[in-house]
Amino acid sequence: MMLTILTVAGIAIGLTAAYVLTTKAEPAEALAGETTISNAAAAAETLVDHSVPPATRTDWQLTTVSALHHAEELMDVLENQGFVERELVVLGNSCFAVRWR
Repeated sequence: MMLTILTVAGIAIGLTAAYVLTTKAEPAEALAGETTISNAAAAAETLVDHSVPPATRTDWQLTTVSALHHAEELMDVLENQGFVERELVVLGNSCFAVRWR
């Protein structure tokens, strides 16, 4: 009985490891025109186009970040800068896209 339990547990661990290793591939480029930043605070300085009033902005802007806390910081920065339309999209294991206009 003990051998059966150990065998089933070993198979389960092996399948789990195989699944994790095969899904660790780079996330697919689901959104066109995305750019990657490593720090949401650094991006906050370049997000606003002061030459165009907020009411006339119609094109979506997009960036990706690699950590959820960076995505949350970026969403807060966008809210503080007056962007009403903001979206957070989960792209993969640890990749997040933030869109705003």
